[in-house]
Amino acid sequence: MGNNARYTNILLFEAFETALRQLLVEDEVVLSWPKAKTSLAHCLASQLQLSLRKVLSLSEDIANPYFFSLPGNIKVDIQRHGLDVLVHDRKGTKLLGIILGNEYLTKVQQNHLLQAQAEGCQLVLGTSFLPQREYILLYSPKQESLEYYHFNKADGTTTHLKQKDVDGEKDSLQLLLGIKERKKKRRKQVSERDQ
Repeated sequence: MGNNARYTNILLFEAFETALRQLLVEDEVVLSWPKAKTSLAHCLASQLQLSLRKVLSLSEDIANPYFFSLPGNIKVDIQRHGLDVLVHDRKGTKLLGIILGNEYLTKVQQNHLLQAQAEGCQLVLGTSFLPQREYILLYSPKQESLEYYHFNKADGTTTHLKQKDVDGEKDSLQLLLGIKERKKKRRKQVSERDQ
């Protein structure tokens, strides 16, 4: 990846983090709505458009402060190409693709992250809002692996959690989230307690 692409990814991620912080401040109620994925995508896309202007140091349109256009025909859309939020230039260049979920992303959704990256989307992110947790789990595909990050809801910071190989043989040194194992252990404890 060249320096320009790396710098673009940094700016896109910074805009995404800013949009996520603003979403939690201004539109958090949407997270409590049942089956509100489209509404959530719309709120995040709106915040993302505002944050992209700030990150790119674009001045506000004084004639119409509620209309935030982006340069170079860059658009922020929802529900396109199998992504919940997509930043693109309408000429086929996909800059940022986001898949949203209230719970952990499914294997199919995680594979779609990898597919979007393989199809040339510059930065692809999965976002699990996890209402029962104090963090939002972020997924980022890197070639044949997924990197996991925690976005702290309270202070708006992001920390790297771990990296997991997606394909290939099982490796004893592979880092795992352990979600299925914890669920199985919990079910076993509940069934033993009930007996």
